[in-house]
Amino acid sequence: MPGPGARELLEAWEGGLGRSPTHRALTLLAATSPGTPLSEIAGLPTGIRDLGLLRLRSELFGDRVEAVCSCPACGEQLDACFDARELLRDEPTAPAPTRQLSLHGKRVVVRAPSSLDLLAVAGEPDIPAARRALLRRCLAGAGPADGPETAAPLPEAFAGPLPDDLADELVTQIAALDPRARIELDLTCAACGHAWPAVFDIASFLWAEINAWARRTLRDVHAIASAYGWHEADILAMSPLRRQCYLEMARS
Repeated sequence: MPGPGARELLEAWEGGLGRSPTHRALTLLAATSPGTPLSEIAGLPTGIRDLGLLRLRSELFGDRVEAVCSCPACGEQLDACFDARELLRDEPTAPAPTRQLSLHGKRVVVRAPSSLDLLAVAGEPDIPAARRALLRRCLAGAGPADGPETAAPLPEAFAGPLPDDLADELVTQIAALDPRARIELDLTCAACGHAWPAVFDIASFLWAEINAWARRTLRDVHAIASAYGWHEADILAMSPLRRQCYLEMARS
């Protein structure tokens, strides 16, 4: 299996058990970049992070992605398939920059959210509150539109709740900064003809695949160790092909 070795991948899986989806995504990416501080990975815009997860998924399980989803109109189950290379072809080489806007008579500087931001708002009581908190974190600064080039601290510019139209505009601008943060698949239900954009969450999808792989691998290690008395580390160090051959002989 290309990418991280079986031992490293199992350690990442174990480290992600019982954690939030954001923690799991960071744990998996850290396995691909040994020596890179976790804070550096967590500081990447979420779109850059998710492309890294998609690249890891291609290395581990291939480029073809097959998912199952339900039609929101009639509930029919349908397959959603795509080639990961289509998304990785235009992968950005640098993090999304900040963008300066003039909104509500103020100069506003926005940036794309990162995993650090998602972790910071995870404790909010509900989705609307988390959305408001996330938007505030993505406002890198704000000040008078005719003021100095350096933006003033945010609390001085927007002390109260963000107006709805400003919040909507910020969402649009942030999405433009990091378009890969929301992967959508255009689907059409064969049963009722309903068409809709389905969001593809690579972090949850990849974790589910790795979780299934890890549990299957541990069962295989158990079978081989029981038959031959070998240590887990020695079994995991084998290539998948050799491990499968020993597994078939142990079960014969």
